[in-house]
Amino acid sequence: MKTLLFSLVAGLCLAGISAAQPPPPPQAPASAETPATASISDAIPPLTMNFAPGTLIRVTLEKPIDAKKAKVGDQIFAKTTDDLKSVPPGLATRGCKIIGHVVEDTPHQGDAASTLRVVFDKMILKNGTEIALPATIKAVGFAEEFNPATDSEVINSMGGNGSGRGANAAGNNGPAGSGGGDPTVYAGGRSPGGNTGTPGTSDAKLPFDAKGAIGMPATSLSAGTAQDSILTCKKKNVKLDSGMQMILRTD
Repeated sequence: MKTLLFSLVAGLCLAGISAAQPPPPPQAPASAETPATASISDAIPPLTMNFAPGTLIRVTLEKPIDAKKAKVGDQIFAKTTDDLKSVPPGLATRGCKIIGHVVEDTPHQGDAASTLRVVFDKMILKNGTEIALPATIKAVGFAEEFNPATDSEVINSMGGNGSGRGANAAGNNGPAGSGGGDPTVYAGGRSPGGNTGTPGTSDAKLPFDAKGAIGMPATSLSAGTAQDSILTCKKKNVKLDSGMQMILRTD
């Protein structure tokens, strides 16, 4: 009798312990994305483009660069001023970032000329994709200071048709072409072209046929041997102010 009573009490205790245990947590629902789907998504590259050699790109400098204060490695920031044609369209619109850096900096001292050597590294497209931008400076300065009587140059064979700026293959007036080659992704054009603003206004644009250092006395502009651009001034430190425009030529 005692054995039976002990068994009943033990059974009731075990049942109480079992009832007090919390139910197991619900399992998280299985992810709808399968490994196969994830790998397919990762395999799709972002939309990108490239430039045909000889393409001209107009940009505005965002931060000043002073040879007296600059250091090797300092970054250069600029933005495009025009919409560039791209395939698919809309990748290289106005306002895309252009980034470069200083590779040599020599302040003016005594008879020693001041030198500023820069290289452009990349362009950030509208969709955030970064592309390499091998380019040199063809012209730099404020658009309002451009004097076509002294600073202009005739651009020949820009589009491979032997025509000058503002003329197409048939001799009709139109936007200048850009570099030759076989641009399989980038259409190679630009719009609009020329100085569309009025001197003294904020919408003035340095024309694509400008060359050299515009409105910078005793300053010369030349291309280096490693896709670098060299500004040299014999009388004072080379200084590029924010708001200056550049005409870049892709290599």
